Amino acid sequence: MTELRGAVVGFGKLGLLHAGLANGLSNSRLAAVVESSAVIQRVVRQHFPDVDVFSTVEELIEARASDYVIVATPTGSHVSIAEKLVEASIPVLIEKPLSLNAQEAQPLVAALNRNWVPNMVGYMGRYIDTFQRAAQLLHRNVLGQVQMIRSSMYIEQLLKPGEGWRYDPATSGGGVLITQNSHVIDKLLWMFGDITGVSGNTSQLVSRLVEDHVHAHLEFASGAVGFIDASWSARHFRTPAISIHAQGTNGTLDVNDDEVRLFLDNSIGETSSGWTAWRKPDLYRPVPLDIGGTQYTFQMIDFLEGVINHSDLDSNVVSGLKTQCVIDAVYESARQGGTRVGVANLLL
Repeated sequence: MTELRGAVVGFGKLGLLHAGLANGLSNSRLAAVVESSAVIQRVVRQHFPDVDVFSTVEELIEARASDYVIVATPTGSHVSIAEKLVEASIPVLIEKPLSLNAQEAQPLVAALNRNWVPNMVGYMGRYIDTFQRAAQLLHRNVLGQVQMIRSSMYIEQLLKPGEGWRYDPATSGGGVLITQNSHVIDKLLWMFGDITGVSGNTSQLVSRLVEDHVHAHLEFASGAVGFIDASWSARHFRTPAISIHAQGTNGTLDVNDDEVRLFLDNSIGETSSGWTAWRKPDLYRPVPLDIGGTQYTFQMIDFLEGVINHSDLDSNVVSGLKTQCVIDAVYESARQGGTRVGVANLLL
């Protein structure tokens, strides 16, 4: 089996997680780290003498020290780093969200149109077992015509003003909508198709510069309607709690991290009418190692297969751009007091 040389740009919390996976899977090893902090550079050199350490991505590219790169830096630097890697024909996995806004991502889209390489945006929530099963059911149209979709994301992350780049819109792009709730938007697009219009409002509960709560009405190209409600200042949610409910002409579906519940009026293939439920243990899929949750492992396995086979991936820059376009539209609607805003299609 081919052993790929991996590099991580940005050796913070997520960079460490990705580095562990890059070095733990049988067809990959961690070959390089790009980090501007002299302190972190010294630590990496001390504990990982076989790993090359660079201060800039340009040095990494010049050394040709990796077969793929994971970008785990603050959001505002994603596009400029990824664009350089694409131009150097190096496959890239970019941590979510893709960019500060959709327009900022256009140079990267253009670079991929000129010189395509395998690329992924790190919406690892797609690989959670319950959401995988829900997506399979929906893509089989078991609900018939989907009519209504309710979704939410709550976590008790911020009960007083936060510090650091995540709470500065110049480097993060915004608050809960573009950070945790971008996972929900990505899932909705993946499971139900394009969103064409939004009406949204945001609130600053404890933060000074970014929103802590968002509520938005959604219009789907399929004709379905729905909403998102999200807060990172919701008490009693120790970890992110994402829930999606869908109602269609043939039944309902509810999914969260722990369970899928399906009700069908009429059976579809091997799926019986009435209630069917799958708990997380029922859907468990083994992985060779687990760092931060099996979803990260499955994401990395998928990405490495794309690199080896030089093939496209579902959670890529194109799908990440669609998520950014929805986020931009919600922010714009909120600035306009909640009026309807159409979602731009920057892929045209």
